Amino acid sequence: MNLFARLAAVACSASALLFTAAAAGPELGPESFGILKDKPTYIQEWHIWWGFPYPDSRRPFSHMDSTLTASGEPWRLDWNRNGYPLVGLYDSANPDIIRWQIRCMKAAGLDSVAVMIHPDNGKGIEFIQEAPEDMIRTILDIAAEEKFPVFFMDEVAFRKGSVSQNPEIMAQRIIRFLKKYASSPGFYRVDGKPVYYFQTYGWSVKPEELEAMFRKVETAAGPVHWMIFGAVNRFGKIPQLAWMVDGASHHRRSKETRAWQLNEQAPAHIFSAGHKLGKKITDMQYPKFDGTSQPWRQTGVAQYGLGGRTLETTILNSLRSNPDFIMLSSWNDWEEGANFEPGWDFDGFSGDPYLYCRVIAHLRGREFVPPPLPPKEAVHPTIREKLGYGDGAGPLVEKIERSHNRGGALAVTVRDTASEVAALEAVWNGDLYYLAPQSAGGRPQGALVPRSELPKSELQQNLFGYTPGRAVPLPGGEIAFTVPEPEKLPETFAVGTATVFDPENPMQKVTVRMANRTPVLLREPTGGKQADCTLSFTPYPRDSQFPAALWNGWRTAVAVNPRPVDLASKPLTLNADGAKLGLISILGEPREERTVTGGVPFDAEGKIKTFYLTLPDEILGTPGAHFVWLRARDAAGNWGSPVLYAVPNYEFFDRGGANAVQEPELEVPGALLADNCSRPELWKPLSGGKPAVKPYVRKETSSRFELGNTLVCRELPRPAGDGFRLTFDAIHKNAQRYLVVALTDAEGKRGYGVGWDSSRPDIAEGTGFVHILKLEGEKPLDWNIGGKRLANTASGHPALSGEPARFEFTLRGGVLTLKIDGKVVASAKDDSFRSFSRLYLRGNQSQLIDNIVLTEL
Repeated sequence: MNLFARLAAVACSASALLFTAAAAGPELGPESFGILKDKPTYIQEWHIWWGFPYPDSRRPFSHMDSTLTASGEPWRLDWNRNGYPLVGLYDSANPDIIRWQIRCMKAAGLDSVAVMIHPDNGKGIEFIQEAPEDMIRTILDIAAEEKFPVFFMDEVAFRKGSVSQNPEIMAQRIIRFLKKYASSPGFYRVDGKPVYYFQTYGWSVKPEELEAMFRKVETAAGPVHWMIFGAVNRFGKIPQLAWMVDGASHHRRSKETRAWQLNEQAPAHIFSAGHKLGKKITDMQYPKFDGTSQPWRQTGVAQYGLGGRTLETTILNSLRSNPDFIMLSSWNDWEEGANFEPGWDFDGFSGDPYLYCRVIAHLRGREFVPPPLPPKEAVHPTIREKLGYGDGAGPLVEKIERSHNRGGALAVTVRDTASEVAALEAVWNGDLYYLAPQSAGGRPQGALVPRSELPKSELQQNLFGYTPGRAVPLPGGEIAFTVPEPEKLPETFAVGTATVFDPENPMQKVTVRMANRTPVLLREPTGGKQADCTLSFTPYPRDSQFPAALWNGWRTAVAVNPRPVDLASKPLTLNADGAKLGLISILGEPREERTVTGGVPFDAEGKIKTFYLTLPDEILGTPGAHFVWLRARDAAGNWGSPVLYAVPNYEFFDRGGANAVQEPELEVPGALLADNCSRPELWKPLSGGKPAVKPYVRKETSSRFELGNTLVCRELPRPAGDGFRLTFDAIHKNAQRYLVVALTDAEGKRGYGVGWDSSRPDIAEGTGFVHILKLEGEKPLDWNIGGKRLANTASGHPALSGEPARFEFTLRGGVLTLKIDGKVVASAKDDSFRSFSRLYLRGNQSQLIDNIVLTEL
């Protein structure tokens, strides 16, 4: 029987579990069986950064977000990462999970694993995984018991700007670490020396600094087997350095054509250089690479796994150049989708969650026998039925259809994987809620009371021109709501929000914050505490996040609190800057009087049923938006995850021929130029075509420019003198993009400008950077605008907010000043240019710009 078509029989304490592949995965060639039999084979990136509030609810989420609600399957929790672990979402500090992971690695035939640990950003001497509990000691103890020693990878290269990157501090850190841990029988050694591993890419450390650091460590802590992931032509001459990893296989497919380019970061050249310097050397071997769960960082899929054939191809290619050992990556990096760890979801999923462990075993010439699963108590209750521990997840509300899309009934399809579906609960708006006023001059409904006055509600339109109700445009900052009688709420409840779906800002950030009853201890900063529980309703790139929102105009989202919260002494706080709120709601415990039975079964066992609900008269008879909570119960008594569904009453409105009427030209008394960005014909395209005109209040006639990879200019009616004020509104639609607005002379060669780099969301608190530019070139400006930066600072305005940043750029008396949202953020002195005749707009896929006004001073 072929290795990849076998059924994996898994023994567990509850029962024997059989994973049956729906279709066998792609087969590896017989020529690759056992090719690594005599090569030491390791894997790195065993990430122990995953924080999950189970089995200990005091654990914070770390490197993941989850609403703790079902996604796609009753047993599968929503989370914002690629794939799904076999044992469900887990906390890396859970000893039972650690033991199971080590057993999987050992069964696959690995020799050892590099555990990723992170220096403290404060003093740089300790690792954050040492507290509040010592995960390093736990892993070493279990590794010793399982006779599978491990080593550690110091993630110093990713601590940019931290004192931990100082070689003197790093030496102290390593000395302390080795003295504390290296004597453990669970610590991996080569030639009797403890292995210490770190990366140098992205870290500007010098070879002589590493050599001195190695010498200092060995003087204090004894001999060390040093290994780095770094360039051999830069660090290969360091005498103490024993092993090196240089080059990575995921660069060996073209990102443009997906054709193989096996000579990229050529193994033959790299290995030969290492061998000449007396080093044992290899490259990094990835099975697949998909970082699209972090679109701000990686926008594409670098390579698909093809059931292991991608890894097979790159390893066979590297073996031709005789590497001394093999380094695979990664064990469980679900952020980059490069994981070997068993999982329910990866590209080319064959139905066998152990596929990539079997790939390793195949290459090592052995059979992979899955180890026992972690105990039932170690895994989240939702995954237990999938792992054979019995029922527990509750039914999934799989589909909701409204009769003829805007009619008076709902058809709700519910599915369970273990028991018969028994009942469906429907709760209009929730147990405690705030519903925005649904008529002009009306009052909000519900018992949740905002502590500050909110703006008046506005009638909304969806993408198709229908009106799904009214919403309140939220001002900047947080909105606090008083929760009446919070002591009557159960410890675990659901919170839901309904905001207007904005196609120009589909990833609108929405969070709800509540105080934890007991503060949560953090690993970073060391000794830190998390006083609040934050539920994230912000969507992420999944096709399951938006379909209903596209039609009915509302994006509804639900999350369950992971631990007890205190709503008596502190309010429930909503943060959704720029969003338009229809509803915020709390759903408590189920009540039998709100349930209906008698669903129509689709199968003999009744595991799939459709319930037909007639909408109440009071809902159909009341204008505006309405929302219904739905959740189902199975015959075993398990309640599934709740969902929140929008049920708008579509109201009449007068289009009044708005689409045929152009927005009136902007009139600003005394302005040299005033442009409301509705007439692209006034701008001369220089690169990338004219800007697109985008309406942004459908019911009215307002518009603004959308700039792709575009450069346009407009001649001023007359030259502006040596003093000016230029104002405009701007919005970035994507991370890591650059907008420039500039005034130049008649030739387009000399002048001043403003640049706004949206950067990455994790930099400058998500506001990006703004620059005051001096432009002075031999040729007229082109799309690749450079210029000298006279000032560089954070913008202070969220780069990806739905609300525009208001720019004010002035030149007065040789001083250039930039204000954003009324606040001075940068200034510079320069009086080189005194006459300006052109205004340039440079876009970068893409920005929205509006209300451009230029006045002379």
